[in-house]
Formats: sequence, structure tokens, C-alpha cells
Amino acid sequence: MSLASRLADERRARLAAERLLDLKQKELFEANRRLGQHARQLSNEIKETRTEVAQVRQRHQRVVHELGEATQRIEVVTDQLWKALKSIQDGFALFDPDGCIELANHAYLSIFDGIDDIGPGSSYVQVLEVLSEEGLVDLQGESAVSWRDHMLARWEEPTIPPQTIRLWNGRFIKIQDKRLPDGGVVSLAVDITDLARMWSAVNELPDGFVMYDPEDRLLMCNEPYKEIYSASAPAMEPGTPFEEILRYGLERGQYTEALGREEEWIEERLKHHRAARSQIEQRLEDGRWIRVYESQTSDGGRVGLRIDVTQIKEDQQRLKEAMNRAEAANRAKSAFLANMSHEIRTPMNGVVGMADLMMETDLCEEQSLYVDTIRSSGEALLVIINDILDYSKIEAEKLVLHPEPFDLERAIHEVVMLLQPTARDKDIALLVDYDMFLSTRFIGDVGRFRQIMTNLLGNAVKFTVEGHVLVRVVGVADDEGETAIHLTIEDTGIGIPPDKVDHVFGEFNQVEDERNRKFEGTGLGLAITRRLVELMGGEVWAESELGKGSCFGLRVVLPAEEPVVFDTAKLPDHLKSVLIVDDHSANRTIMSKQLEVLGLKTEYCKTGSEVIDLMATPPDMMILEQELPDMEAVELVSHLRGAGHRIPVVVLSDNPGQVKIDNDKGIIAVLQKPVPRRILFSTLEKVGPALRAEVAPKSDTPTEKPAQTENPELILDVIVAEDNKTNQLVFKKMAASFNVELRFANNGLEAVEEYQKQRPDLIFMDISMPQMDGKQATREIRRIEGAGDQVPIVAVTAHAMTGDKESILEAGLDDYLTKPLRKAHLAEKIAYYTKIIKAERGD
Repeated sequence: MSLASRLADERRARLAAERLLDLKQKELFEANRRLGQHARQLSNEIKETRTEVAQVRQRHQRVVHELGEATQRIEVVTDQLWKALKSIQDGFALFDPDGCIELANHAYLSIFDGIDDIGPGSSYVQVLEVLSEEGLVDLQGESAVSWRDHMLARWEEPTIPPQTIRLWNGRFIKIQDKRLPDGGVVSLAVDITDLARMWSAVNELPDGFVMYDPEDRLLMCNEPYKEIYSASAPAMEPGTPFEEILRYGLERGQYTEALGREEEWIEERLKHHRAARSQIEQRLEDGRWIRVYESQTSDGGRVGLRIDVTQIKEDQQRLKEAMNRAEAANRAKSAFLANMSHEIRTPMNGVVGMADLMMETDLCEEQSLYVDTIRSSGEALLVIINDILDYSKIEAEKLVLHPEPFDLERAIHEVVMLLQPTARDKDIALLVDYDMFLSTRFIGDVGRFRQIMTNLLGNAVKFTVEGHVLVRVVGVADDEGETAIHLTIEDTGIGIPPDKVDHVFGEFNQVEDERNRKFEGTGLGLAITRRLVELMGGEVWAESELGKGSCFGLRVVLPAEEPVVFDTAKLPDHLKSVLIVDDHSANRTIMSKQLEVLGLKTEYCKTGSEVIDLMATPPDMMILEQELPDMEAVELVSHLRGAGHRIPVVVLSDNPGQVKIDNDKGIIAVLQKPVPRRILFSTLEKVGPALRAEVAPKSDTPTEKPAQTENPELILDVIVAEDNKTNQLVFKKMAASFNVELRFANNGLEAVEEYQKQRPDLIFMDISMPQMDGKQATREIRRIEGAGDQVPIVAVTAHAMTGDKESILEAGLDDYLTKPLRKAHLAEKIAYYTKIIKAERGD
């Protein structure tokens, strides 16, 4: 073959090979394309699988973590539960289905202390053998074998009953076992020693004790309960309803009070029994009385006591009879005291009254001393009588308070004024510090309040030799219109030993020592004061330091009189500053407070010499104590006037009658110490006009005096009904200076006759008189008067017991005076009725 042919063949072969190669390349490209798509799909699937695997791994890890936490918590709870089981005082044990201990706490195993055979793995039979063989349980005479058989038989029951055992040391253990679903047993051993002792104590009670469950079935009762209801005792078995026991006893005559009304009685008894708390008394068939106490328990059951009160009932009957006798004796005592009061006061009216009258006559110094002694002795006797009467009234609970509106500050000052002469004689300063921001008007028994103040203040004055007695009053008002009043009386007297402070408020008690034996008294004043304060709902106390003084205080709550008013003053415009001259610091302090509340500027000094030094800048007004250390107030005023100072002056004095008001010298007022703020304020309001009148120019033209209109005094026609001649004389002498004409009647009959002869203007009527007493005479006069005008009739009586005044006024009398008669009181009554009669006549 030629070369060309071979080349052509080779070319053809190469072309065929190229075509085949091209074909194979296309096939290979297609295969690669398909392989790439598969690879990409497979890659996506792998990624998804990896994601799922990661998620599964995360969930697995989370589950493992949570499982670990749960396991840890279970372990903690188990540990805490086991710790709790170990810490409880009651024994706890868990037995498996084969009757072996799986676990037990210390309280359970402590019974077997020192015995290694008992613990986890020990059987219940082993537990019983150790308890019985080692003497851990008190078998109380039963054999060990018999006891174990009994306990094993109990263990085999479907529902294991509770069992109480007594240990060797006397403690009682109650075993409560419960079978578990898997056949195991949970055992709880509770120490009920205290409960057992309580039940033992209940059985030892002398009184009957009983308990019922919420369904009213008997739980238990002691022997005394069965003894009390002996007829019902056979029915008193645990689980028996109360009504059934009740009917059982009723059928056998247990309850005598139910005879003839059995069903009604049953209903009443059940009603009491089912009440939350009840108390009744029953009489048994043997005549004994019992008191039934019943109360509901927290679980709805009932607990009851039955107490034999036969002796108490008998004592009550004897006490009632004794009280009746005591009340009769008390009434007799009250009648005796009333009669004695009358019999003593009647002659005392003559003693004290005539002594008062003699003091008004011309007497030599020795005679004045004798008469004053008679009068003071009579007054002292009267105080003793009043104390005894008041104490008797308090003891008999006959004393009644009579609240009415009154001025507290005024009542205090009235008592202070009453004791001022005694204090002045002893050179003792009496001071009153009444809270400026406390109202003065309250509602209470002003008479009894004065009596309290007289006792406390009188004691302070009596036991103070030098210094002062200070009455301090403060109070706090509430939103309900009541004020808590705190009142203290402080003195610089002899004081009371610490061990005698409480003693002074006792009846007939006095602090006996060499320092106070010279001070006389009944020892009833403070006892009466304490009773009166307590009757007012308050309290009283005392504090003292021996040799330095005492402080007696009281607290009462008083309703305020509406509307509440506080005292104030409308001062002159020019009055800005006041100089107080007083050597007593407490009095200066009180006076300064009163003036500063009004907005006044105050300065003070102690002596007249200091005043002269202060006159470079004179005050608008001066308040001077009469007795200054270096001079008297009048002397100081004269000296200031001589120096050209024309300052209005108010003088304070223990005895205002010794100092005269002198406008020429500038003394515009003389006030009694201590000064009530109402009077002080009223005086300050007048300072302006007095000052202006002093500086006003004098007129040469004489001022004509207004013509005087004649107004002759009314002379009253007065009938005095009095059977005692001495008392008639006293009345006549006391009324000698009054505008009255007296007609005397020796008894009620004569009083009525005198009335019928001529109708008088006024009648003073004694109550106890022969033939016809004052009440009867008054009723007869009122009958004669009919519906016409009634003549005023004033009782003058020695009766002073509680209720006397009320019964006298109920008889038709208009007013009331007690003996011994005081001239001042008589003058008040005559002036009062004179004013009324003048108004009626148009005078």
C-alpha cells in the first residue's frame, strides 16, 4: 500500500478518533454535569443531616443536664426529708414487704440505745423480741411470748390498729402503723406521756369532766362525772350520743326539774349543750346543786365540766340573809347618823352662830381670843361631823354626784380665798397657776369638787410651816368635747416618809411622827377625797420628800360646757409693757405668763430699790406686791410720785382691806392674792381710762352732781319657824342688820297660823319641829295658797344626809340652808329673794 493510502487511512482514522473523542467528551461533560448536581444534592442532604445531628446532640445534652439537675434536686429533697425525719421527736421507720427495716430515724432507734441488733435490715419480729426480752417495754404482768403474739397478730390485720405501750422509764408510746400498696409498712411512734398524764389528771379531778366529738358522741368522761350522774353512768360508753345518755338518765329520774315537761326540758338542755359556750345550774335528785360549764372545741366537739356548788348555794343563801341584815343595819345606821347630825348641828348652830355674833361686838383682846377659840372649836367639830357623814354616805353607796355647769378656775379660787386667812396667819403664800390655754367652764359636781380641793389644799396649808402652796392646773381636750384635767397641789411643808405616802389615803390614817403630832384631824379627809375622785372616774396620787414638801395630784375627765370660751382682754392701745415687783419667783412666773398671753412685754424685780433704778425707762404700768422685802407698795408708790413718775399701779395683797385705792397716788386697784385672771384682765382693761383721766387738764368749772333719786329699801315680812329658843336668838341677831321684820313660830302649827294672820314675803322653815314638822307645815301652806302666788319657803335644817335636800324640796319648799347657820349665807338668801320680790312689785 502506498504511502498516500496509508496517510489517508491514518487521516480517516484520526478523524474518526476525534469524532469519537468529541462524543466521549460530550458524554463525559454530561456525566460530570449530572455528577455535580448529585454532589450538590448530596452536600445539601449532608448539611441538613449534620444540623439535625447537632440539634439532637443539643437536646440530648439538655436532657442529660436536666436529668442531672432533677437527680440533684431529688437527692437534696431526699437529704432534707431524711434530715427532717431525723430531727422530729417522734419515731419513724419504714419496713419492706418482708417486714425488715429499710430505714429508721434516731428517735425510733433511741429506744434500742446500746443494742446493735436493731437497725436497717432487722425484722419486725426481732424488734418485738428485743423489746420484750431486754425489758424495754413494761409488759404489766403479761408474758413476753403472749405480748409478742398479740403484737404480731395486730401486724397481720389488713388495717393495723393503733397500740399504746409503756416503756421501762414510764413513758407512753403510741404506735401507728399503715400498710403500703407494695406490702411494706410505715410505722410512727409518738410519745404521748404528757397526754397520758393529762388523762390521768383528768381522772383525778374532783369535778366531773366529759368530752364529745363533733357528732356529739361521747369520747370520754372521768369517774366524778359518772358519780354525779350515777343513774346515767351505765349508758356512758364511748360513741354513745349525748341525747341518748340524757334520755337514759331522764327515764330513771336523774333530773327532778324535768318532771312533767320532759320533752321541753330535753330541747332546752340540748340548746344549752350545743351553744358555743354555756353555763347553767342543775339540781340533782339527791338535792345537790351542780354548775354545768360547756364549751365548743376547735374541731367542733364539746368539752364540759360539772362542779358541785351545793356549798356555794348554801353560802349564797346565808350571804343573802346576811346582806339583808346588813342593809337593815345600814339603814338603821343612816337613820342614826341623820338623827345624830340633827341633834348635834342644832346646838352647834347656837355655839357657832353666837360666837360669830359676839365677834362683831366690842371685846377686849382676851375676850376676842376666847370667842375665836369657841368659834374655831365649833368649826373643827363641824368638819369632823361632815367627814363622818360623808364617809358614811360613801360606804353605804348613797353618795350621788350632781353634775352641772361650773367655772373650774372660780371654784379653785373660792377655796383658796376660804383658806387665805389661815395661810396669811402662817405667812404662807397661796398661788394658783391655771393653764392660760385651758377653758374654765366644765360640767361636774362643783360642790364635791370644792370639797376635794378643800381637803387637799387645807392639808397642804396645815402641814406647811413656811414657804408656799401652789395649785397648778393643766388639761388636754379631745375631739369628743371632754378634757382630761390634771390638778396638782404642791407645798413646801414637812413632807411624808416614802413608806407612808400610800398610807395617807387610808381611812382614819395619819402619818404619826414627832413632826406632825401637833396637827389634828380625823384622818378621813384624804380617804374621802380618794373616794370622791374615784366616784368621778378619776385617780388621785401623792409624791413627797421628807422635809422638803409634798405634791398631791388628781386627774379627772370633765365634759366642757358648750361653747368653749377662753378668757381674754381688750387692752388700751398705749399699754405695752408691765413691770412686776414681787420677791416670790413662782408668783412672778405665773403673773408673767398671764400678761404675756395678752401680748404684753413684762419685766420684773424683787425690791422697791430695784424699781427706782429702772425708772430711766418707765413701764406703762406696774403690778406691786404689798409686802416687799425693803418697803411696802404704798411707800414705793409715794416715792415714785415724789420723783415725778405718774404710772398706774395695781397692788396685790393677802389682805386687800389694808390698802386703799388712791387714784391721786396712782393706785388704781387693790387685788386679792392669788388673782383670778378674769379679775386681772378686767383690771387691765380699766388702766387706759384711769391714765387718761390723770393726764387730762383740770377744768375750773365745778361739775354738778346728778340728782339722787330716793329709793327706800324694801323691808321684808319674814316668818321664822324654829322650835329651839337659842336658834331663834341666833337668827334674830344675825338678821338684825338686814331689812327684815321677823315673826317667830315655835312649830309648824304656829307657822301656819302666822301665815293665815298675814301672808309674809318670805318664810324660813325648820324641818324637825314638834306637833307639825316643816314639811307638813309647808304642804299645809301650799294647800291654803291653792293656785295663787306662792310665798318663798326656805328650809333651815340640821339634816345633812344624802337625799335630805331632795325630799325637802319635794315637799314644796323652794330653797335650802343647813345648820349651823352662817350670816353670809343668810344674807345671800335674803338679798336673792329681795331682788325677786322687788322685780315682782316693779320696784
